[in-house]
Amino acid sequence: MIRIYIILLGVLLSLNSMAQKRITLDSCISAAYQNLEFNIQSEYINQGRTQAMEGSNHYNLPNFELNANATIQNEQIAFTIPVAGFDVPEAPLNFNRLLVNFNQTIYNGNLASKKKLIDSLSYDEQQQSVEIDKMKIKSQVIGVYATILVVRTNQAILIGQIKVLDKKYNQLKGAVEGGISTKSKLQIFAAEQLKLKQRMTELTYSEYALLATLNNYTGLPINVTTQLDMPTPELTSSTVINRPELILIDTKIEGLKAKDALVSNARKPYVGLFGSVGLGNPGYNIFDQSVSPMVMGGLVVKWNIWDWNKTRSDRAQLVIGQSILTQQRSRAELAFERELIKQQSEVAKYQKLISSDDEIIEAQNRVSKSMSSELMNGITTASDYTAQLNTESSAKLNKELHQIQLMMAILTYNTLKGN
Repeated sequence: MIRIYIILLGVLLSLNSMAQKRITLDSCISAAYQNLEFNIQSEYINQGRTQAMEGSNHYNLPNFELNANATIQNEQIAFTIPVAGFDVPEAPLNFNRLLVNFNQTIYNGNLASKKKLIDSLSYDEQQQSVEIDKMKIKSQVIGVYATILVVRTNQAILIGQIKVLDKKYNQLKGAVEGGISTKSKLQIFAAEQLKLKQRMTELTYSEYALLATLNNYTGLPINVTTQLDMPTPELTSSTVINRPELILIDTKIEGLKAKDALVSNARKPYVGLFGSVGLGNPGYNIFDQSVSPMVMGGLVVKWNIWDWNKTRSDRAQLVIGQSILTQQRSRAELAFERELIKQQSEVAKYQKLISSDDEIIEAQNRVSKSMSSELMNGITTASDYTAQLNTESSAKLNKELHQIQLMMAILTYNTLKGN
């Protein structure tokens, strides 16, 4: 049985290892959200919202309060005029009472629902702040992912260039040994090979650092053997900017409107029931010096008929706050629109460049082949040939870079739209 468990564990670990051999940008973004515990933070916000909503419900529930007191005073309540044939009663010097008081709201301008709305919008603001942080992380992960693709593209092209130089070096070596060519040409190729290998070393360490950064964001076991799929995003056709920054401002405006309604309703009359039940020594009849039941109930109406224009002042401040936020939203939306125009131009630019990259590569390839023959015939120099190889490699690299830059431009455009 233990052996079976060990075999199953090995299979699972093997499958997990295989699963990490290839990853996508979307999986990295999702893993980063989970690794940075945005889902847990959102859950806390939802829990806080639930507690706030339950707390607001208590405004409409009856309020019970236990009130016990014992008092003593220096003078009795008494009649100063004697009455013939009648014993004048005396009130006690101390009063002892144990009462349960309750209050029940009948009408208070529907303050409970207004308070609920304000609390809910407050938690909406917190959630939108989380969405803003997620958008920042998304942009950062996209940047690191794309840079790794660029570095690996550089590496692939360098490897191809090194192979060409190695092949040409071996050909020239044979020519030198046969007395057809000179050693100086070999030395030029050897020097160029060292430069390319040095460049490869730089790219390798850059790749290590970038992979470690992506691992830090996502928590995924990413290494040099992990293949990163090239994203193929499509430009969103939506005309709506759904950025969390704008939604946050909208939520704040709604919060100020809710507060305005709350301030306005606070001036409305309050109607409620009140009562008390308990024991007293004495009770309501203070001349009966024995423990007596005490029961009382009634209706209360309160209305602040004049508040020296405080409500008007408070509402004016809230309206001004709404105007400020509206201007901020307008400026933020214009800023996003400017960035979207810029990214649209970037997308069009890279699409145009990619359409001519293949022609450039083909032309440079023909030049390289021609110079290769000229080199073997002694017509061109080794320096000119290696320079041409670099030019051809640059053309190939430019095509790959343009494709990655187009992908980045589309992703940036979609992210600016809030997608």
